[in-house]
Amino acid sequence: MNERPVFITGIGSYSPGDPVPFDQIEDVLGKITDAPPKLMKRIDRMRPMLKEMLGIEYTHYVIDPKTGEMTDNNVTMCVKSSNIALRKAGLVPNDIDLIVYAGIFYDYMCPPSSVLVQEALGISYCAEMAIHSNCTAIYKAIQVASDLIANGRYRNALVVTSQISSSFLRSSYLNQKVLTIEEVILRWFLCDGAGALVLSAEKGPALNLQVVDTYLESVGLGIEPSMRMKIGAERSNLLEIYEHGYHHLFQDISVVSKLAPKLFQEGFDKFIEKTGLDLHSVKCFFANVPTKHMMDIMIKKFRQDFNHPDLPFYTKLSTSGYPGAPAVIIALDHYLQENQMSLGNRWVSFVTESSKWMHAGFILDYC
Repeated sequence: MNERPVFITGIGSYSPGDPVPFDQIEDVLGKITDAPPKLMKRIDRMRPMLKEMLGIEYTHYVIDPKTGEMTDNNVTMCVKSSNIALRKAGLVPNDIDLIVYAGIFYDYMCPPSSVLVQEALGISYCAEMAIHSNCTAIYKAIQVASDLIANGRYRNALVVTSQISSSFLRSSYLNQKVLTIEEVILRWFLCDGAGALVLSAEKGPALNLQVVDTYLESVGLGIEPSMRMKIGAERSNLLEIYEHGYHHLFQDISVVSKLAPKLFQEGFDKFIEKTGLDLHSVKCFFANVPTKHMMDIMIKKFRQDFNHPDLPFYTKLSTSGYPGAPAVIIALDHYLQENQMSLGNRWVSFVTESSKWMHAGFILDYC
């Protein structure tokens, strides 16, 4: 695929604040006290069940649990991750000639977060772009950056991603009178975090993961969005938005539970076909799934369908929560810190985004 090799030479991740135990999530986000009575009763019944199903032991938020103030924003989290990644790559900010920011919920409508990261890092001149997506966002950014380095346009790219879910999960943000159970459930596993990668045309001094291939596809034709927030250019009347709860993040849990395993399987089949991946060459599969219940189902089916019962999976879901796009970078960063690498180790990640049913993946070799 590549005209010249592309290497991940630096990685950094950031999970804000102290770890918040599952049982204290509502203390940080605020309790639901004004929802319809039937929903309030349902929340009380489901709370212990969700703890088991979601598999979240600890999560992270930019919210100070004592003051309620935000301690970070998307840009500051990206900068903290980027500084770590740059240091590992042996580079300074002005060595970067491309920034690709990937995420779903920006600090401002305008300007894009990419130029704000550039400003915060003190990069005097570079190309930049911002990619708007959710779970697949970082995969898209890796593909764009690696392809542009491979074809010779740039030498060093900084790929950054961040998500602050807590800002739209706080009880004070919600119109509790029109809340649905689907919107409430998201409060127990979505969280905040950031990650950064340095992609380079030349090997770095310490870390070198060659980007072997990347993959993107969109298969949601004829399927309604299964994760959505209806605020936007089409709906800009703030009073109407609040009254109807259009500013709430919604995920159709029943549709996702039905479609995600099926579409994931079909998508991964295409991923293997397009990339020529031999699953038995994979040292570790980075599972980017937001809940333990769904992950257990998909991993079991995955191992059975591909006749690979010993394929190792890795995730930081239980101790980091699920911050969307940054999740795979946080997992990859922790894996590198916890495990001894060997030349030729191959790592794969694949993800399904339910917003309009997109898939994305990458293949990395340790070299």
